[in-house]
Amino acid sequence: MKRTIFTLLTLVIITGLVFTGCDTAETDLEEASMLQVQMRVAPDADQANQTSAVILEEVKLFVEELELDGTNGTSDFELEDFIVILPVDGSPRVLIETEVPAGLYDEFEFEIEAPGDDDEINDPDLRDETGSYSLVAKGTYNGDEFRFRTDEDIEVEFDLSPPLEISEGDNTTLIISVDVASWFIGPGGDELDPNDPDNEETIVGNIKNSIQVEYND
Repeated sequence: MKRTIFTLLTLVIITGLVFTGCDTAETDLEEASMLQVQMRVAPDADQANQTSAVILEEVKLFVEELELDGTNGTSDFELEDFIVILPVDGSPRVLIETEVPAGLYDEFEFEIEAPGDDDEINDPDLRDETGSYSLVAKGTYNGDEFRFRTDEDIEVEFDLSPPLEISEGDNTTLIISVDVASWFIGPGGDELDPNDPDNEETIVGNIKNSIQVEYND
């Protein structure tokens, strides 16, 4: 069964992955279910991207937290502090596949933030002598290379209504998809130059609003 939870963006990725903090305290794993979390570019977004003045070649971000909040006594499930590289060809990237407590989950949180001083990041795209960055996108704009970087926090929350129900023995897939084709489009439909710092606020808003979450069980 496939349920669309909330539309804000369409995102899915990883080349480097470091995660911590899966809270399964006081959980009997015999009652657990397998959960796979994926990230991907939204369907048809790649085709739209290729006809745009902006052609994306790489998208990379630092996820500070990914969390499913349990209800009715279900333990929360959480991943923290990992780098995601989003395949711009639309193929899904598995972020994690693991056992989670069976039960009801009523909220999903996804936070993209610049790495803190205590995060061990050796990626020059996300941290260099100029600072730390939450997201970087590379490609071409009207044939010229660009690198868009931001240190802004991008936080989205989705109320899962009805709650995501994971039963013992289920195999559930949660998909974060990202509509990257919308990132560099202005309010009037004009294309935004990624190299122009005046466009950063609008682009960051577009990124946040492009995330969509759905699940299959």
